[in-house]
This record gives sequence, C-alpha cells and structure tokens, in this order.
Amino acid sequence: MSQPFRPGEAVWVELCTPHPEQAEEFYRTLFGWTVRTERLGTTTYRMCSLDGRDVAGISDATALHGGRPRGWIAYFAVHDIHRSAAQAVELGGELVTPPRYLPAAGTGAAVIDPFGAAFGLYQGESRAGVQMLNSVGALCWNELDTGEPDRAVAYYRSLFGYTTQRHGDSPTARPYSLLMLDDVPVAGVLALDNDWPNLIPSKWITYFAVASLDETLRQVVGLGGTPTVGPVDSPHGRLHLVKDPGGHTLCLIQLEGGLRPHHPSSDPAVTR
Repeated sequence: MSQPFRPGEAVWVELCTPHPEQAEEFYRTLFGWTVRTERLGTTTYRMCSLDGRDVAGISDATALHGGRPRGWIAYFAVHDIHRSAAQAVELGGELVTPPRYLPAAGTGAAVIDPFGAAFGLYQGESRAGVQMLNSVGALCWNELDTGEPDRAVAYYRSLFGYTTQRHGDSPTARPYSLLMLDDVPVAGVLALDNDWPNLIPSKWITYFAVASLDETLRQVVGLGGTPTVGPVDSPHGRLHLVKDPGGHTLCLIQLEGGLRPHHPSSDPAVTR
C-alpha cells in the first residue's frame, strides 16, 4: 500500500456525470489523461491517470450516488468509514452512497452536507488516493463555495477535527477561510452571497493545475466547455472557473508553487 493520507485530507476526486463517455473524451484531451475502465458492481468506473499515476475518477451518475449528477466530488480520508458515515448523518448530512468496498482500492461513501454540497469519505487500503498533486493536469486544491460559511465550517470541523484560519478576503473580495489540520491548510471555504433571491446551494470545487491558463481556456471552448468566472489573479496564480460540456464546474489554475503540501503518495518512487 502507498502511504496513507491523514484523516481529513482530500484524497480523491471523482466526476459523477450521466455522460461518462463524453466526459472521458473532454478530460483526456484537456489534461492528457490516460483512462482505463474498472468494474464497479454493475457499472463501469473510469480511472484517470498521468504517467501511470492515478489522479481522478469518472463515474456514471445513472448507477451511483443516488442516480443524480453530482459533478466533481472531493473525497476525504477517514480511519473508520462506517463511524464517519454515521457521524456525517448525525450532524445533519444525507448518506447517498453507503460505505462500499472498492476492489484494489478501499472503501468509499458519498454524503450531501446540510447545505447541498456532495462530498465523499474514503478509507484507503491498497490505493491511498491520488498519486500526483500540484502537477499539470492533477489536483492541487479543494474549495467549498457556500452561502452558509459559518455553519458549513462548523459541520466539517465536527466531522474531521479541523481548525480554521481566516484568510482575509479572497481575490473575488468575498470572505475566505482555510480548513487546517494542525498548521497545514487542506481546503478552503469561500463565502458566497446567499441573500434572497441569490440562494445558492453549497458546492465543492476541484482545482486542477494547468501549464497555460489562456491556452487551456481556448481548449475548453474548442471542446464544448464554457468559461464562467475569471480570470482572477490569486496569490497562487491566475485562475478561472469553467464548466465542462456536461455543465460540471471545476477551477483551472496556472499554479505558481504548490497549493497542497507534498505527500509521499505523489512521489513516483512510491507509487510505481
């Protein structure tokens, strides 16, 4: 087994879409991913990799996670997934995919938090999680965009034991907080305007690193996606929210330095 992630770290990202074939074509071209298929019960799971190292998954929304397109789901490491799943519900969440053993991986579950954001729980075994971080085409950050920042932070603090640090205003001039494990930031929380009539469900946003933001945005358009918010200058590089052809939101960032701390599972010597 590769090195485990700490409980509370985002360890995996998965696109839950009703059109997995379309999504595979889009992301293979955009990020240069290699995609292989794995059987998951009666459905097919698409495992995406770069240079032989797993970076993301694509699942069929017609068969998983309550039969709804959840978009990009961030999975968080836990020690005891059954206990964590029960706690997630006790705190006000909804369990949409009960803990399920995944061959050659571990055990995963999916939850909707009290404010509408889908996220996952993962107890890694033979696969700890992503095998690459902060590289072009790979995960580099996870952010919760929510109109209920205080209550949402309280939920995730209770579930994962985070501390929080106010990060001042974000580049969009909205309040921003960091979720911390000890002194290490593991995710962000962006406060959205949630005054009526702008009631917006919470959503976890997956950030992927790109070599050139401008060139990647041109590719997004050419492949049928849509740039939405940006470009925005951040302390870690220029970024832009986009929607893929299925309408699922992600963030592209021309990364200047790492956002996520280094992890042994992202070391080629460990994962190969």
